[in-house]
Formats: sequence, structure tokens, C-alpha cells
Amino acid sequence: MVDLIQTIGSGILVGLIYALLGLCIVLIYKASGAFNFAIGQMMVIGSYLFYTGFVALNFPLAIALPLGLLAAGAMGAIVARFTINPLLGKDPILMTKATLGLYLFLGAFLNFSLKYTGSPGWQHLSLPDITLEAGGLLYLSERIWAGILSLITFGLVMITLYRTRWGLAIRAVSENNARAMAFGINARFILLLIWAVSAACITVAGIMISNFGILSATAAPVGFRALPVVIIGGIDSIAGALMAGIIIGVVESVVFAYIEPTGLIGFKDVSIYILMLIVLFIRPHGLFGTTRIERV
Repeated sequence: MVDLIQTIGSGILVGLIYALLGLCIVLIYKASGAFNFAIGQMMVIGSYLFYTGFVALNFPLAIALPLGLLAAGAMGAIVARFTINPLLGKDPILMTKATLGLYLFLGAFLNFSLKYTGSPGWQHLSLPDITLEAGGLLYLSERIWAGILSLITFGLVMITLYRTRWGLAIRAVSENNARAMAFGINARFILLLIWAVSAACITVAGIMISNFGILSATAAPVGFRALPVVIIGGIDSIAGALMAGIIIGVVESVVFAYIEPTGLIGFKDVSIYILMLIVLFIRPHGLFGTTRIERV
């Protein structure tokens, strides 16, 4: 029983990071109907922006973190201004295609920049040690902090969306771009704001992942972990991203602890996509996604 509790708890902590990756996809999809394939590159670049202040410039964490998130948000807004905003009002598929090109461009830009400026370096965040060890259970401090910061990020996003005027404007644009513009809402600016918030959120996930090990420019494919999260939870559901991330983390952890030792090495990664297919057969819009009814 202790082993099972340990496995489930570890899965929940990892799943909260997956949930944060999914949140960034959901925010942009709700606002524009586009799927952001560049999420992994934005995660890596945002992390490098943070470590530039934290390591290269030796800023304290309390200063480096907000500055890094602001820089990542500015990066997201700039990217959206020149690649996404010109496509506003057109078929969302065009925006999705643009993010595919953006993934390749940002990857090339990052490698080019690192070649001439070098890596800013990496070090542990030196957060207070909150390792939990009791009754045979052991949860490392880095994993617990990752879960806590993921939940805080989710909470701040929810407060912004449902308790502020900016959040009201964001939800209006998410419901209907054209109608929001008819009521005087600057949909183009709101879209920039959403991309900035999404970039800041994905940077938090990148920083937490980097805190487990050395930062690498090749970590961008980690962003694709968001795919099963949004498909299982629902691509337009923030709560779905949270629940699906936790479910995926627990499934991975259980499979790794109890199934892979029987000889099915690597089945942990496969199991998530099997789960995704099962959910698609039962609920094509995801567990918490909006079911759309179209009249012919």
C-alpha cells in the first residue's frame, strides 16, 4: 500500500507540470481556435531568458523570476504580433500552420543565438528544502515545488480570467472574436495578451523541468506532452487540462512502477496514447471539452 501511495503521489506531482503545458495550449485555442505547436520552443527560450538573469547576471531568484516571466511574456507577444495577429479573422487552420513554421524558426533562432552568445548557464533554484519523508514515503523537494508552483500558476490564471476586467475581455474574445470587436474590445491586443500569458505559464513549466537537471536547447519536444493532455481533458477546458495532466502523470507512474518491471520496457510512453485513443472513442471532445452541436 505504501508503494502504491508513493507511486500515485509522484504521478500527481509530475502530472501538475503536464497540466501546465496543457494550459498553455488551451488558452491560445480558446482565444483563436488555433493549436500552438511552438509551445516547446517557447518553453526553452523562456527558460533561457530566466537563467540569463538568474545565472549569467546573478540576480536573486525573487528578482530573476518575475523579470524572466516578463521577458518570456514579451517574447510571446512579439511572436504573436508578427506571426499570428495578421491571420486574425481567417481560418484558424492557417494560424495552426503558422505555429508549425514558428516551431522550426524558433528552434533555428535559439541555436543561432546560443552559438554566438553561449549558454547563460544553469544552477538549482535553491528553494527551501521541503522534502517529505514519512512512513516509508519520500517526495523530493524539487518535485513538490514543481507541483506547488504549477498550482499557483493555475490559480493566478483563473483569478485573472474570472476576477478581472482583462479576464472578462479575454473570455469575450474567446467566445467570439467578431462579436467582441463589435462591442469595442480590441481583439488583436487581447490576443497578444493571451500569447504573453501563455508564454509566461510555459516558462514556469520549463523552469521547473530544468530544475530537475541541466537546461538543454534540445528539450523542446517535451512540450508535445501537452498533446495527450488537451485531447484527454478537452482542448477548450482549463479544468480539463488540470485533471488530464494529473491523470496522465498517475498512469505513467503506475505503469512505470508495476507494468514495465514485467518486461514491457518503454510501455509507459505507449500507455498514454492508448489512454488517449480510449478517451477519443468514448468522448471525442475530451473528458471536459465542450460538445459542439452543428445543424445541417
